[in-house]
Amino acid sequence: MELVVLSARPELAANRRLVEAAGSQGVQLRIIDATRTVAVSSGTLLHGDSPGDLLTDVPDCALARVGNWRPDSVLAALEVLVKVGVPTPNPSAGIRAGRDHWLTVLALTAAGLPVPLTVAGADPETLAAEGANLGFPVVIKQRRSRMGVGVIRCDRRDHLEAVLDSLWRVGDEVIVQKYIGSGGVSLRLLVVGGRVVAAARFRAEAGEWRSNAARGAAADSLAPDPEEVRLAVGAAAALGLGVCGVDLLPSAAGTVIGEVNPTPGFQLLERTTGIDVAGAIVAEMLGRAGAQ
Repeated sequence: MELVVLSARPELAANRRLVEAAGSQGVQLRIIDATRTVAVSSGTLLHGDSPGDLLTDVPDCALARVGNWRPDSVLAALEVLVKVGVPTPNPSAGIRAGRDHWLTVLALTAAGLPVPLTVAGADPETLAAEGANLGFPVVIKQRRSRMGVGVIRCDRRDHLEAVLDSLWRVGDEVIVQKYIGSGGVSLRLLVVGGRVVAAARFRAEAGEWRSNAARGAAADSLAPDPEEVRLAVGAAAALGLGVCGVDLLPSAAGTVIGEVNPTPGFQLLERTTGIDVAGAIVAEMLGRAGAQ
């Protein structure tokens, strides 16, 4: 039994944790650099440092872990593996939707799940006018932002117009969302195989409204309530993801889904909760492999 993780950064400690967890379950997990693969439409995968180096051992399951700002072409390797019958918890369509905030909002809305009211458009003046109609403050997000980078809060119309015009001039695709007053708190629920395996509450540091761990937020272990579990599991299902992180924003008006991350970091969750998240991901991959 061999599992494969396609990663844009094979050296990450999270990948080492997955290899370690697989070893603890008696299976081999190999990390392949997705940025150095070439997919052939006939159904073969070339990888490595030498031209023509063929992936000859077809794995029993594959999982792609590639960040939002990596090109879509890194998913070609996953698509070739799926083409030859390799199962995956996260199909490329779900990953692409999760990497794009607008596609995420559309999928969640279609599933009847609560999200911040969102507008998208091309012309910055028109988008600014419609964004202002949401009521200030609003949040601008680059459609493939990550870890709070490319997420900008605007409290006034002139600020909104200036930011949208600047991003339009450099060719960035954006959305504008109604700001959710969560008091600098967000909930991260890690969903694996249709169940929440770990959860934490993040609190933004002083002077920061973004409650991302990458922005210095503090984390506490969380026992999510049934509604929070329902939202997280429903979000994963709406995007067709077997492994993902779901960020919830609680407020006085109710909890909404902020983002769905198809390549979630999990080491902070492991340290905060004491839960073997890597082991749960490996177990899900083994379950997919055994179902074939």
